[in-house]
Amino acid sequence: MEKLEKILLGDDNLEFAREAMPYIPGAEITFVSSPEELVTEARTGNYTTIITDLQYTPQGTEGYKILEELEDLDARKILWTGVADQEEVKEKAKELGAELLDKDELGTLVGMTVSKAPLKEGGKVLVYMPAGENSSIYRAMKQVIEVFCDPDKVVLGSNLKEELRSGEYGLVIDTTTMPTSIDERSRTNGSVAHDMKYLKLDEVPKVACVHDVTRVVADIAQLVTDFYKN
Repeated sequence: MEKLEKILLGDDNLEFAREAMPYIPGAEITFVSSPEELVTEARTGNYTTIITDLQYTPQGTEGYKILEELEDLDARKILWTGVADQEEVKEKAKELGAELLDKDELGTLVGMTVSKAPLKEGGKVLVYMPAGENSSIYRAMKQVIEVFCDPDKVVLGSNLKEELRSGEYGLVIDTTTMPTSIDERSRTNGSVAHDMKYLKLDEVPKVACVHDVTRVVADIAQLVTDFYKN
């Protein structure tokens, strides 16, 4: 029987955190809402992964102090923040020995926890769109990607399991988080976070999401640029 993964997550907005965190098979998640609670609970030594928000107060950086206080703890540490794209945040997370995830990148955590594997370094980018290759939206997206992206680096695909089992991808961009109607709101996590539960991978790609259909091309281009820049 596999050991239960115990995850401790700290965020001042517990309602958002609980909604955002996808179900992870074989894992138990404990939520706390303050830096003090997080440090105290982490010090019990019961957790294999510790996730902390950066800002528990407006403009705060409490997450850094948490990671400093827990630096000696033998657990995977993740800084989970909506400003993960900022260079100073990237540098500070690396300095503190923490992995860095944006607020909508929890599909990455699902993959790492289920596969018990590290993030893949480098590789290609998969833009995941489950609509069949014969659908009009798929064909339109394919044309856009061929015009704006290097086809040797960026691939549009509809079969997630087949693509990921190739081991070629370091980043998956999930388009299923975009609303499909004017009355629907975007989702924090999409099909990729769900399907990662059932894949065993040697290396796990980073999972990013796009939410705004009016900005999808620009957002994909930015994600691809940031991925290769890093």
